[in-house]
Amino acid sequence: MLQALPYHLKVRDHFAQQTKTWNFFAAVKTKEEQLAQYKTELLKNTYKFDVAADAGIYEKVNKAKNKLGLEQLPVTVYQAQYTDEMNASIVFLNNEAHIVFSGRITQLLDEDELLAILAHELTHIKLYSMLQGELETAERIIMAIAGNYNSDAAYYETARLYRLYTEIFCDRGAYTVVEDTRPVITSLVKIATGLDKVSAESYTNQADEIFSTASGVKAATVSHPENFIRARALQLWHEKKEAAEDEIIKMIEGMTDLDQLDVFKQKELLQLTKKFMQLLLKPNWFRSTLVTSLAKQYFADFSYDDTVILDEELIESIGESHTSIRDYLGYIMLDFALVDGELEQIPFGWAFQFAESIQLKDVFDAIVKKELQLSDKKLQQHKQKTMSAWYKIKEGEREQVYESEFENLKMSQFENGGS
Repeated sequence: MLQALPYHLKVRDHFAQQTKTWNFFAAVKTKEEQLAQYKTELLKNTYKFDVAADAGIYEKVNKAKNKLGLEQLPVTVYQAQYTDEMNASIVFLNNEAHIVFSGRITQLLDEDELLAILAHELTHIKLYSMLQGELETAERIIMAIAGNYNSDAAYYETARLYRLYTEIFCDRGAYTVVEDTRPVITSLVKIATGLDKVSAESYTNQADEIFSTASGVKAATVSHPENFIRARALQLWHEKKEAAEDEIIKMIEGMTDLDQLDVFKQKELLQLTKKFMQLLLKPNWFRSTLVTSLAKQYFADFSYDDTVILDEELIESIGESHTSIRDYLGYIMLDFALVDGELEQIPFGWAFQFAESIQLKDVFDAIVKKELQLSDKKLQQHKQKTMSAWYKIKEGEREQVYESEFENLKMSQFENGGS
């Protein structure tokens, strides 16, 4: 049974909480004159397949509709003029579906492959009709916001991922109709390459080889995942169903990259940043006016938290983060190490110790070396001098910040064979 993907539901839930925006888009209806104008433009620029003369196409349409539970949906199929690029697209207006082929799709694909393409396009409408049309409303909201040049980049990334997951969902719809992964995969490859004959098994093996030999592979396209990702995602879903979702999510989203944050990962990074700063600024001597002012530039509502705990889960999360996230956290440490000159060398010494404890030692060392323009020798001298200053104040004021936490974590890592 086809179910909306987790990402679709996340986007729906996110915007459903924004009542005014949601109600506005939910109330927008396509006007009759818009539908009439669209149909006229289609007739001007396409060949309209006739139900009687082109019965084979409409038999496939009806089969797909029945399998997808869209029996009452009026569907018209067209062939675009003046283009050699092979593609298929669908438009849903006023409860009518219009599928447009371009290029030589109908000549290139066999019967099952053509059925798979028609089913894929109709599954877009299936998605729109699910959950009382809420997913269609959510899609229009995110696409409208992402299309505004003033919008935050996170909305563009959210829209991109929403589209990618929609294509994954529609491939599942095609599979549901044809009951075989092979026509779905070969139709994708034929349209992309123009080849008359391709092997689904060979292409699936090719996709597996990509993921077995390269790390960090993820979708990099705007509207459709790369075909090797779509082929592997479909094969995984065929073999594992819902148990494959985590692996598919990894293929689509990959590791969290500072330059590719959607609205959800942006929120997660903000939460991580705040906790990271509260941990870094836990020593009482660090809470000067200048340091507090800088913290409030990051978060206007920033507050110190004496109860915050450095745990193994956070250390592991940071250790496994994308390079861009680790660099970002390293520069936060540098910001606070430099902001208040009256604290002299102490913040730097503490930052070096803190970096080592959260698996950012190499990252922070590299940042300090670069930004302070230090040689390897000068860096080591700087570390020794600043850490000595921190040790003195730690011993003098008996600051025991994280000391027991660090020792417990080191013992846990030792028992688990870590270092």
